[in-house]
Amino acid sequence: MPFLKTSFLKHAGLVLTAGLLLVSVTATAVQAQNLFAPARKVNDRVISIYDVEQRMNFMAVLNSGGADLRAEAIRRLTEEAVQRDYAQRQGVRVNRDQIRDGMAEFASRADLSTDEFLAALAENGVDREAFESFVEAGLLWRRSVGQRFPALVSVSDSDVRRARDTAAILGRQRVLMSEIFLPADPEFEEAVGQIMEMIEAARSVEEFSEIAREFSLAGSRDQGGRLPDWVPVENLPGQIADSISRASPGQIVGPISLSGAIAYFQLRASESTRDVPADRVMLKYKRLLLPGGRSEQNLALVAQIRSQVRSCEALGPYARDLPEPALIEREARMNDVPSSDAVELARLDRNEVSANTTEGSNLVVLMLCSRELEFDDAPSDDQVREIVFDRRLSDMANVKLQELVADADIRDF
Repeated sequence: MPFLKTSFLKHAGLVLTAGLLLVSVTATAVQAQNLFAPARKVNDRVISIYDVEQRMNFMAVLNSGGADLRAEAIRRLTEEAVQRDYAQRQGVRVNRDQIRDGMAEFASRADLSTDEFLAALAENGVDREAFESFVEAGLLWRRSVGQRFPALVSVSDSDVRRARDTAAILGRQRVLMSEIFLPADPEFEEAVGQIMEMIEAARSVEEFSEIAREFSLAGSRDQGGRLPDWVPVENLPGQIADSISRASPGQIVGPISLSGAIAYFQLRASESTRDVPADRVMLKYKRLLLPGGRSEQNLALVAQIRSQVRSCEALGPYARDLPEPALIEREARMNDVPSSDAVELARLDRNEVSANTTEGSNLVVLMLCSRELEFDDAPSDDQVREIVFDRRLSDMANVKLQELVADADIRDF
């Protein structure tokens, strides 16, 4: 009996072990099958769960992808799927040598050889095939774009001049702002004081906008004081730039005394990259003084200038019947520009006009001619032209890519 009991227990143990092994193998097979199940289908191309996980791991290694890594991985894989389809329709192909060269070039950005880069990827759960697929899709797209779009891109001399503006050359911190300009005239002191209390008590962008719409002298009043375009912080004078760069969205900066006005600014949003040294930014602008201040006649003339004048040279005729010093051209580093001018110039692009301040009984009309960074070794016009060409080609390719994604048959599982 003891022998039979021992034999039975051994047999039962073998059966149990075999059963557990079978369950383990089956579970592994099911898990593998689930990994290769489709996560999304783009036209006729399947993006598997495994593809998504591989791309997530790859992006984690590169420290890219944002907060929702899975959504970003699917988005990028979707774009690569339509890029492959587009290349196939264009008859574009890449061979193994080109893919190997592309992998080596990508790895070199991290100062690694291809093998070293692949080893680093493997340590983080990224297969060689996932990296190869990523490089191949990029090569196919660049060749497809390079084959079709360059003939559609042109860069003029004025484009080159415009590209030399600091905003086009360097990354920077930029902000979305709203503004309120109030008269500094002593006769309005009591009323302005009450409005200032309302501004400083505002607790939201909407409240600030309502006050701007009702009381501001600036041309932006109809938009609730909202400046529609991003303003690079380096374009602002120091007294405003320092406060705005440290402000949080919704925070109000002011009062700031400018020529003929009291100004308030509200930060709506901020976007940071890197700073541009203000002592190396050179401004050239024209300054036209129109007698009569903010008269209806002058405001109508400013509207005419905005609609008809396309360059600083064309501003001359508007000073023809005015006293000799009415129109002057100034060239100075950003730090040396008077604050009242600098605030207005900050939000202007080349050949744009502003007229929000007064000087004595004159309305001050400013036109930005150029805003350039002084280089020790400035790039040539040909180099700038090439940079602009590449940027436009990239923008055109991105538009095409979004069209392809919009037209694709996309199904999620």
